[in-house]
Amino acid sequence: MKAITKYFLTALAGVSLILAACSDDIEREPSPVPTDGIQAYIYADATSLTYLPNDEQTFVVKVARQKTEEAATVHLSTDATGITLPAAVDFAAGEAVKDVQVTFDIPIGSSVAVTITIPEEEGYIYADNTVTVNITRDYTWLNIGTGVYTSQLFGQSWPQPIQRAKEANVYKLLDCITEGYPMIFTLSADNQTLEAWDPQPTGYEDGANGMLYFVAAGMKRNGNILSFPMIGAINVGGSLQAYYQGFTETLEFPEGFDL
Repeated sequence: MKAITKYFLTALAGVSLILAACSDDIEREPSPVPTDGIQAYIYADATSLTYLPNDEQTFVVKVARQKTEEAATVHLSTDATGITLPAAVDFAAGEAVKDVQVTFDIPIGSSVAVTITIPEEEGYIYADNTVTVNITRDYTWLNIGTGVYTSQLFGQSWPQPIQRAKEANVYKLLDCITEGYPMIFTLSADNQTLEAWDPQPTGYEDGANGMLYFVAAGMKRNGNILSFPMIGAINVGGSLQAYYQGFTETLEFPEGFDL
C-alpha cells in the first residue's frame, strides 16, 4: 500500500509540473482600451453629509473623463426630489475634471439619498457612471440636562444626557445604549403622546444575530417620566423582525425641566 501511494504521488507531481509549464506558456490578452465615446465617470470626495438648519444646501460632485483631446458634453440626471443639478457639463478640449455644484431643498430633520447618473453610452467602462450622496439636514440641538435612563432589557440604569431640537419637539438621547448611538424620538405638542420613534440601532451586537434595533410600540407619561414599551428587533433577510418583546425602557427627565 505504501509503495502504491509513493508511485502515485510521484506521478501526480509530474502532471502538476507539466500543467504549470503549460499555464506559463499561455499568453493573456490585455484588457481592451476604449477608444470611442466620451468615457466619462462621476465621483464625490464625501458621500455622507450632514447640514445644520442655516447651512447652505449644496454639495459638489466631480465629473471626469478619460478621453480629453476634444471638447465634449456629459449629461447628468437624478430621480431624487428637491434636487437641482445641471442637465449637462461642458468640457473644453484638454479639460479632464469638472466640479459640479448640486443644490437641494429638504425639510429640517430629514434625509435623502441623491443618486446622480451619467448615461451609459457616455460612461467609461472601468469607472462608475453613478454616485450616491447621502445628505441629512439636521436640527439645532440644545442641551436640556441629564436625566436617568433605565433599561429593563439590560437590567441597568445610568445618567442620560438629553438634547431637544430647537425647531421641533424632537428629543435626542446621546450615547444611550452604546457610545456613538443616540436614540431620537418625537413627542406631540402637549408632550402626552409619542409621535415618532423610527427603528434605531442600539450599537449592541447580539451575537450571531448582529445589530439590535429598538422600536418603540408606544409611550406612557407619568409626570417627568416617560415609559416606552419596546421591541428589540434584528435584521433578518434585509427586514427587521421582533426578537425581544415585552420589556419597557424608561426615561426620567432632569429635575426642574418643564416637560
